[in-house]
Amino acid sequence: MSAEFQDEYSAKELSKKTWPDLERLFKKPGVGDAWWCWCMHHHHRSHSLPENKRLRTRAERAVRNRREKRELVDKGYSHGILVYAKGEPVGWCQYGPREELPRIDNSPKYRKLALEDGKDKLWRITCFVVDKKYRRRGVASATLKAALEAIRNKGGGLIEAYPVSKTDQGSNYLYPGTATMFEKAGFKTVAPFGNGRTTTVVMQRTI
Repeated sequence: MSAEFQDEYSAKELSKKTWPDLERLFKKPGVGDAWWCWCMHHHHRSHSLPENKRLRTRAERAVRNRREKRELVDKGYSHGILVYAKGEPVGWCQYGPREELPRIDNSPKYRKLALEDGKDKLWRITCFVVDKKYRRRGVASATLKAALEAIRNKGGGLIEAYPVSKTDQGSNYLYPGTATMFEKAGFKTVAPFGNGRTTTVVMQRTI
């Protein structure tokens, strides 16, 4: 898949072919936790305590998470959008069906919401990464737009996201995206989700 955004950006789906571009982006300085998390958090149903005890440092987790992410990509079990500026990867958005990103289903806060499943297929948008040099230039919005297009091309359904509505902890805590950005893309807030120094909400849109 390829799509143009204004004259500055283009987008491609994550695949075996574009995997090296994801690596380039995640290894850039100033990409928050992406360098060690590799957007694996939502793929796991829960923490594996014995393994987490063995992997004490983020550097150790980075090696494991990169390996597991690559395995998922090779098997076609990981979806996302890469955005490019002049051929250089500058942004990323992770999306996928519920069964591919099941982590939130085990959250007590999420279960208490008792959101109706409905008849539509449930998709999730969980993570954004933007090159520090390209922040505040519409990159995240471009990746979101491409992710929605990709979901539409795969049959559509109910799309759920968990963006930040308020935080005083800096840009590293905005990896789920912002509620304002999702509102502009047609999402509606259906429930509060997390409170504290960073406040999140559950937002949904049907395509």
